[in-house]
Amino acid sequence: MYYFIPSWYNGNRKWFVETPLWFRVFERMSFDDTINQIQMFQAAHEEAALILTCYHPQLRYYLHKQGLLDVNYWSFFDDIQNIQRKETKTIPFKELGWPEGTRFIYSPFMVLAYVDNEKIADIHFAENGNLHFVIFYEENKEARRYYFDDRGFLSSIQYSKDGVPSYQDYLNEFGVWQVREHLTRKHSVIEINPSADQIFHKLEYDAWEELFKERVQLLKSEWMKPDDFLVVASDLRHNDLIFNNFSKYRKVFSLFGDRFDVKNTEALKLVIEAASLVIIDTEAAEQQLLAEIEQHHLPHRFINRVTPFDTRLRLGRSQTIKELIIYFLIDGIDQTRYRLALDEILGTMMENPLIELHLISYENGRKKEQVTEEVLQIINENYSLERFTDLVENESENLLEEDEEIELTAIQFKHFTNENQIIKELDTARLVIDLSEKPHIYTQIASISAGLPQINMIKTEYVTHSENGWIVDEVSGISEAIRYYFDGLSNWNNSLIYTVQKMGDYTSGKIIAHWKELLESKNETIADRG
Repeated sequence: MYYFIPSWYNGNRKWFVETPLWFRVFERMSFDDTINQIQMFQAAHEEAALILTCYHPQLRYYLHKQGLLDVNYWSFFDDIQNIQRKETKTIPFKELGWPEGTRFIYSPFMVLAYVDNEKIADIHFAENGNLHFVIFYEENKEARRYYFDDRGFLSSIQYSKDGVPSYQDYLNEFGVWQVREHLTRKHSVIEINPSADQIFHKLEYDAWEELFKERVQLLKSEWMKPDDFLVVASDLRHNDLIFNNFSKYRKVFSLFGDRFDVKNTEALKLVIEAASLVIIDTEAAEQQLLAEIEQHHLPHRFINRVTPFDTRLRLGRSQTIKELIIYFLIDGIDQTRYRLALDEILGTMMENPLIELHLISYENGRKKEQVTEEVLQIINENYSLERFTDLVENESENLLEEDEEIELTAIQFKHFTNENQIIKELDTARLVIDLSEKPHIYTQIASISAGLPQINMIKTEYVTHSENGWIVDEVSGISEAIRYYFDGLSNWNNSLIYTVQKMGDYTSGKIIAHWKELLESKNETIADRG
């Protein structure tokens, strides 16, 4: 059995997940190694479960959003609150027992409760419309804050004194407090209700970590077996918790993106010493990690580069449309390289009227108006407007020149915030370009799944030069690479055949088998040393 410990943290309180209010949910492209790893385990029909350390009353919706609602989990806070319920239920906010005469005012962001002319509460909702929390006021100061679980009950109450949070009670399903967290002291002192449902060893704990150590013994005795694995999203916020409480279990530490700083030598040493296997997502990150290990003479454990994403056969249908669409990911490159690349691509488009350019960004900072202005500037300087634009007349009685606007026709800018948008766009794309120093892993894997060749400046394991892509040394080589795949069908079809073969290297089953092989090799090495 594989138990995954994710890094799902946000907010100022270490073990408290602050679910964003519905109007503060800003869609942005983000990838989580634990989510993708569990999805791969599910696809390979391998047993997997989550160990959750944080208070997360809106967890079920989060899991649903990630396609993981059916995954088993052990939650530390469910355990101490004695929560058994699994199914979700909606709580109508008007049934919370309001004072007689309460009237509700609906704003664009929340519902406000008034008695006479005095506001007594703000009612807030989560992204899915569930009741999230209610702030109650006394004398215009916050007095209590009710947090609701998405399974349909009041989960905790935070009490304030003079508007400042004082303590928080964590409740069972029937509203009886089980554990109290004092918030005004430097360290969170944890108090236990003498009549709590669970049997605790003490009535007061110095910190959540002390209580976790006690309760995790129950997890290990009732759920886990000695030969189980822990897959840990390496994070300073919980690594010590793992080291101290799961020392006898085999552990895989996942170093993903920028979450864990490998230059933190002491933290890295502890991870390497505790790990049966360290997996890392990119070749560049692997080289940096190995350099740190060598420089500081750290013990060398099994370290391997394993993609957190799997391929899923979904070949695009670009062969069925006449346009040759280029998917150009413009993130991660400086302005000079970006403008040079645009110039190369526009020049190639002048030669081939079937080529269309889609400029793609996953970053929130990109604005359509800015990108359009930059493209038009390059076109005005070097190319014919007729190839790339149309004149659009504004709705006006006087259709004069000043009433006409230039509209790009063969070039589009698109901002993507989720994986489905990428997949949909790749369905009609003919070629993918990513000129960044760290090519986007998910885009590379998704391009393989779609059977598309890719143009990069950095060599990665996902693209083989002249087979399923083209590695250019200089930006000036882009036009040659585009012609290689767009002049006739032979090279593009050969790339498709190679890509389909390469797809087999990154299926969920193949990746999980690779994990197991690495872990077995590790065990054999330890046995040989013994």
